Amino acid sequence: MDPIPVFFDSVRRSAFVIKPKQPFLDWLIEIDQENESIVLKEDQDVYLLPVFDETKQMENWLKRNFDQIFCDQMNNWYITEELWVQKRTLKLFKEWFDYSFHTTVLDFLEEPIKKD
Repeated sequence: MDPIPVFFDSVRRSAFVIKPKQPFLDWLIEIDQENESIVLKEDQDVYLLPVFDETKQMENWLKRNFDQIFCDQMNNWYITEELWVQKRTLKLFKEWFDYSFHTTVLDFLEEPIKKD
């Protein structure tokens, strides 16, 4: 077997992957009742986080920062904050979203990462 010709560079970040669940979709439909055909995208959003060595550290990070992600997810659909859920808790976040943490992020490309 030939050796692997390329190894990928590790990006000094961890990743948080999120996918809305049915309660989020129900909220979207409640806001826009005329549009019952709202469909959530199949792919998932990925947030790059500071480097963490273990998932427990990431869970602690989420406890402190879930609201920012919650707001970003709502803002992706409706920029009017008055439409957003006002009483956001970590419990509600976990009911509305599936998520996973990843401690290793590898860069497949050689070009530098650019932010938009």
